[in-house]
Amino acid sequence: MKFLPLVFFILSCPFVAAATPLKLAFPESYAPMVWTEDGQMKGVVIDVLNTVLRNKLNIETQYDGYPWSRAQVNVKKGIADAFVTIPIPERLKYTACSKEPVFSGDIVIYTYVDHPQRDQILAIKSAQDLMKFVLVDYRGNGWLKSKLPDAKVVWTDTLEQTYKLLANKRADIIVRDTVNFDYFARDNHYTNRIEKTSVVVDTINIHLCINKKSKYTNILPDFDRAIKDLHSQGTINAIIDSYTKPSVPLN
Repeated sequence: MKFLPLVFFILSCPFVAAATPLKLAFPESYAPMVWTEDGQMKGVVIDVLNTVLRNKLNIETQYDGYPWSRAQVNVKKGIADAFVTIPIPERLKYTACSKEPVFSGDIVIYTYVDHPQRDQILAIKSAQDLMKFVLVDYRGNGWLKSKLPDAKVVWTDTLEQTYKLLANKRADIIVRDTVNFDYFARDNHYTNRIEKTSVVVDTINIHLCINKKSKYTNILPDFDRAIKDLHSQGTINAIIDSYTKPSVPLN
């Protein structure tokens, strides 16, 4: 049985183990950050991760889209290695996250045009002031659940549905970063029915978070260095602009 030592060598070889891709779980409909189209994941996050993980760190990746709640469960159970999200306390129980944010942005208030309580909405000073209004958001949004667990919320399955409901006056407010709305509102879509206010209720940082039991947690220092370089070079802002500026063709 001379082949047995060879079999054991192959099974224990670190290069064979390293061939297992880094599996990332994403929301399947969260354009322009990430979405599924024709069975492939696309978006800002995918472009950034390809630049860092595949091109700079030479790490094979696998991207899968799910309803956002399920994507988080998959990372928690170890079915997937990682996600890119806000490292709220619940997620930090089972993940180790990058020190450098992949993205940063302000959370601003959106309301429908000519809202009868517009003056009160523009006077909002903190997240707690949102408790007076009906919000609309997609299921699995960690920011809203961590900041305002008792808020009155109309939940939807997808991001774009939140804008449709707000435009149709089914809720008072959306609280979200500007990148998502700028994508859906390009070419004036929704801008005649939704008002993007200047009220900032929070600033968020989005990080790469890897299950603590994953063998890929050791890539985080290299990931941090690469992400920091991309920010300093303006590469990440350029990728975002390619999806949100009407004058630039979408990928």
